[in-house]
Amino acid sequence: MRANLRALGISYVIVIILAIGSVAKIIDLQFVHKPTDRSLVKKTLDTLVLECTRGSIIASDGRYLAFSIPEYRLAFDPRQSEDTLFKNNVDELSKCLADFYKDKKASEYRRMLVEARAAGKRFMYVNRRLLTYQQMKEVSQFPLFKAGQRRGGVQFEKVDHRTYPYGRLGFRTLGYLKDRTQKPSVGIEGFCDSILRGKDGMRPTRLTEGNNWIVDLERETIPPVNGTDVQITIDVDMQDIAQTALMKTLNKTNELHAGTVVLMEVATGEIKAMVNLEKDGKGGFDETMNYAIGRKGEPGSVFKAATLTCMIEEHGLSIDDEVPARVNWTYAKRTFSDHYLDKYGSTITVRRGFEISSNNVFRMLAARYYSADPDRFMDYLTNTLHITKDFPFELKGFNRANIKSTKNRSWSPADLPQIGMGYTVEITPLHTLNFYNALANNGVMVRPHLIRNYQKDGTIIQEFPPEVLATVCKPETAAMVREAMRGVVEHEGGTGYWVFKGCPVNVAGKTGTARIVFPGTGSYQDRQGRKMHQATFVGMFPYEAPKYSMIAVVYSEPTLKNFYGATWCGPVFREIAEQIYASSTSWFDPMEEKAALQIPAKESCLDKTECGAPDVHGLGLKDALAILEKEGYTVLCSGHGKVTKQAMKDSTSNTIILTLSENGNKDS
Repeated sequence: MRANLRALGISYVIVIILAIGSVAKIIDLQFVHKPTDRSLVKKTLDTLVLECTRGSIIASDGRYLAFSIPEYRLAFDPRQSEDTLFKNNVDELSKCLADFYKDKKASEYRRMLVEARAAGKRFMYVNRRLLTYQQMKEVSQFPLFKAGQRRGGVQFEKVDHRTYPYGRLGFRTLGYLKDRTQKPSVGIEGFCDSILRGKDGMRPTRLTEGNNWIVDLERETIPPVNGTDVQITIDVDMQDIAQTALMKTLNKTNELHAGTVVLMEVATGEIKAMVNLEKDGKGGFDETMNYAIGRKGEPGSVFKAATLTCMIEEHGLSIDDEVPARVNWTYAKRTFSDHYLDKYGSTITVRRGFEISSNNVFRMLAARYYSADPDRFMDYLTNTLHITKDFPFELKGFNRANIKSTKNRSWSPADLPQIGMGYTVEITPLHTLNFYNALANNGVMVRPHLIRNYQKDGTIIQEFPPEVLATVCKPETAAMVREAMRGVVEHEGGTGYWVFKGCPVNVAGKTGTARIVFPGTGSYQDRQGRKMHQATFVGMFPYEAPKYSMIAVVYSEPTLKNFYGATWCGPVFREIAEQIYASSTSWFDPMEEKAALQIPAKESCLDKTECGAPDVHGLGLKDALAILEKEGYTVLCSGHGKVTKQAMKDSTSNTIILTLSENGNKDS
């Protein structure tokens, strides 16, 4: 009896100890070492990311400049399939992979898959090569893979590949990224990244007792929100014309380092072309830096239009007034020489001084009216004419403009006349063009801009209309300055006369050449006596009622030669103006309203060619790819624009060759 009681007592003690231990563990878990909700949920719940598609960048006429095409990377869960299913299919699967990728033997693929399964891996890339939609569909039918993700373990990682159908055209303006993992920093891609990017969705999943992940229907699936399309003001044809013209000039000599062209619509401020070309170190030129907005410097004689506007507005000067024609002129103990005045006797009209680009004429005008108060001159240029206005712009890297102030420690009284002819001033080509555009627009300055609207599925959701920045002068003043600019190219002896003689479209503009300071030296020449130059032609056309304004600038390498705006930039300006003029059916008619987005009607996609493939003639590349790849075809293409020809590669393959052309006319 005692033994039984003793055994019973021991049992009670053990039970009490276990109970105390259990209570202690519960308290520990509940209050001391409480696991986070996330750590518990993570074991049984997860979410699958549903990737969104990046928005497209669309040209002013609806053509695609950048869009995303989905591609796929093959991944695999080696432990997902049952043993029997895996063993019965791994040999045939390995052969198919070897035949498809052609980078490994079947035995190597088999060893890789078997070893990954034995190691307990739950994810691996079978091959990192990106697959088209059609290739993905083909691979999904390989042995084992055709059992699907749940039984066969196959996975396809979607990667949006960014496509630029016009290659390097407008490359710096558009920006660039290869896939969605990158974060662009330049161009429209960078500036509008948050608009274009979209937002990924989420699909909740949970782990079953059989250790399989399935969709969790008890939690909400959040669908992806695709990125918004951005329609910009760039005209593909004008961009191509401008790039071709600038490239032609840059290739004429090894002594040119870079160049830029910006073409703008006068009334709206829409930028129709922006070209930036720089030596690429491989014997050619490429878009690597945006000189139009990122390179500021002394503009030279193109600044004289601002000085002239100031004198007319502030002091009632007329372009037919006569001023001294002094070849050598001394001011603030410094003598300035100007041999353009050698043959003009004692006086010259302001008009003629502007036409021949006399430096001393404009130096003397600045000194005559502002020697007693130089700050007033700078203030008028800055706050009334707004030639240095730093307006909001849609690309990163827009350099700030500045005019030397009397408060600057290096200020000298001799700087005043230099400002009058475009030195001791630092502005970008876009600043210069913006002022000239205001003169073309009867004194009204509109903001230069690249973005026209945002779109969702072809519907405009936000527009960016023209924005007036300021009125810089009276319409009659702008007309008088334009008249002076017309004389530059119309009157013999004008700096642009020979370049524009016989030009079918009437142009008004101004030439300009400025020396460039060598970085870090403060000097305009190096120890070998070489100089660097910035040559410019800026103006508008047609002169009678300006529709477009444009600036062309080239930058030289260090050289012993001289460079002039008329010689190097005048031909660029003329070629662009002539081609745009030639392509205009009615020069003075309003611009045609074009569709926001060219989307083919569904009926057109149902038409079949003789070989049974969908007929995609007349469609853009993106639409053609979407239709053909959905039908299971592999697509090869050449050219850019719209599809003008389609043909099967051969009678046995499933590959279609597309030929694209700008005219969009179907080849017979």
